[in-house]
Amino acid sequence: MAPVPWHRPPEGTIKLNVDGSFKQNTTNGGTGGILRDHLGNWIAGFSCKVKEVNAHHAEILALLHGLSLAKRLNINRFHMETDSQVLINNIKSNTRIYSHNYDDCRSLLNQLEVTSMEHIMREAKSVADLLAIYRRKSKDPRLGQPLVFEASPSFIASSLERDA
Repeated sequence: MAPVPWHRPPEGTIKLNVDGSFKQNTTNGGTGGILRDHLGNWIAGFSCKVKEVNAHHAEILALLHGLSLAKRLNINRFHMETDSQVLINNIKSNTRIYSHNYDDCRSLLNQLEVTSMEHIMREAKSVADLLAIYRRKSKDPRLGQPLVFEASPSFIASSLERDA
């Protein structure tokens, strides 16, 4: 399968791409995400080990970690992408499942200017996926503490090149 091209956000807008990773029959999960400018330049990335009950919860936590990082970096105008249409639908509705996590996400979204939230194909978010898998598989026992990458880590170099 040919790589899916990276779609640039409008000039002056940052792209936040998030993903959650979960291993069936375990509680091992990870979150990952990347912030890039309209030229595709790396701004920051994150990766976090989480213990969750399913993939959907890992996706919510990925969004929460990404929004928190954007706020911490004073990035106020961005475009958000995920491969989870359920996540986007639930952000826009008043779902009761994981309501505390969704409420936290909505609170951050109200403080930031999100120009759009878009569902993308799984193949279009390989960098966020690799960051999430990295922490899910990590032997580091620290949970819920995102690692922030100010520069792109070497293990995602080929995916970043394919996206360019």
